[in-house]
Amino acid sequence: MLHETVQLLVPGAEEPASLVTYAPGNFPELGSDRQRPAVIICPGGGYHRLSAREAEPVALRFAGMGYAAFILRYHVAPQGRWPIPQRQLLSAIDYVRVNCARYHVDPQAVIVMGFSAGGHLAASAGVMWNRQEIYKPLRKRSSAFRPDGVVLGYPVITSGPMAHRDSIVNLLGDRYDELAELVSLEKRVTRKSPPMFLWHTVDDTCVPVENSILLADALRAKGVDVELHLYPHGEHGQSLADHTAYPPGQERRTMSVSCAVWVQRCDAWLQQRFGEGALPALE
Repeated sequence: MLHETVQLLVPGAEEPASLVTYAPGNFPELGSDRQRPAVIICPGGGYHRLSAREAEPVALRFAGMGYAAFILRYHVAPQGRWPIPQRQLLSAIDYVRVNCARYHVDPQAVIVMGFSAGGHLAASAGVMWNRQEIYKPLRKRSSAFRPDGVVLGYPVITSGPMAHRDSIVNLLGDRYDELAELVSLEKRVTRKSPPMFLWHTVDDTCVPVENSILLADALRAKGVDVELHLYPHGEHGQSLADHTAYPPGQERRTMSVSCAVWVQRCDAWLQQRFGEGALPALE
């Protein structure tokens, strides 16, 4: 496994973001030239911190299933105002593609994965990868930054009535009134958005389930492939919904075991679209 930390400095940011790699190596028994899908993980934290529970445990799980996993430690408030985190994620997508041989990655299978506010970030890449204010300073064609797929766990999506307002305020700062409508992502979906996998719990009292439903409906309306899984119970922030993502003792109080199946559902979705022998993408 290639485990290292890469620094990504983007225009507008004073300090670099970090991209931590968990890339399995190749060896003869599995094929020396094997290419894997890449998963770039954006932990949540309301755009004011980064959740450790939604970072390394997730990366290790997906690396163990054969994916090249990357954790993006993007900037949060007050340094990470719009569009700095979005630009950092686009830079990470480009970095993984450019270095696909180093990490044994299929350059046409670079997926972004986000949880909660990190889901807003990942979804932003999915619906605004070609927005000039984000990608133009990176000095490449917008196509270099389009993710091939998006995976979202209980994401912040809307800035409307069902918003997790604190996340949007932390992202926009004093530009909230000016930009809140822009970052309501269900309104930014186009036919060029990549396929998406979403999951949420129905009784999430922090980020309402309507966030995922609004995005799924918008994707369907534009003819974009989407798979949505709703689980009846579970507090916000389930992560893997198993003992690897909870401190001892807490899992009995807050973990929703029924949610844990999202990992297998997601793996099946990713393999169908990006694994070896995957079906060709629908036009």
